[in-house]
Amino acid sequence: MPLGLLFLGHDGIWSKPYLAGEKAALTAERAKIANGFDLSATMHWGKTKARIRQILLPRANQLLQLASVQRLLAEALARGERILVSNGIVFWYEAHGGVGWQVKETSSTREADGATIWKEGTILSTNHGRLVVLPYIKENGERIRGHTKNGPNDGRALPRHPDHYVEIPFSLYGGDLMIGLFGELPYE
Repeated sequence: MPLGLLFLGHDGIWSKPYLAGEKAALTAERAKIANGFDLSATMHWGKTKARIRQILLPRANQLLQLASVQRLLAEALARGERILVSNGIVFWYEAHGGVGWQVKETSSTREADGATIWKEGTILSTNHGRLVVLPYIKENGERIRGHTKNGPNDGRALPRHPDHYVEIPFSLYGGDLMIGLFGELPYE
């Protein structure tokens, strides 16, 4: 069944309905997300997603202000754990410079693309990237050390001075410490 689309013009007038091709249907689907952030669905989708992450980042950091999360992180730090991973969110502790706990994200905490998470690995951060790549084992058995990086369209991650490289073992947690699809926090 063909899909009909309407567009709201800059003058506030809706267009006449027209049948949409595959590209127009994809743009209309992306518009549901982009328009919610006052962004254009027709601009480069990778750049749009990067901008949405920038908008939502302060909201993610609200997790650090919740008493239940603060207690969880204090208990982890007392056990000597400085990275906790739960449902794509990474709580990362940096002692140097008084940074403390910060929120990052990981691309995956499940098996994907023929790689498995190497649960006893460490993460070596040589930069200030927003993404944490967990240690994983390739299909051929090669073990890849965890590291930090920025995502596509985020620009290069700022490098750390070699004296400030961070090598940390991590803990993978289950549970509901996550931000929902539309930015909602389960603790609100």
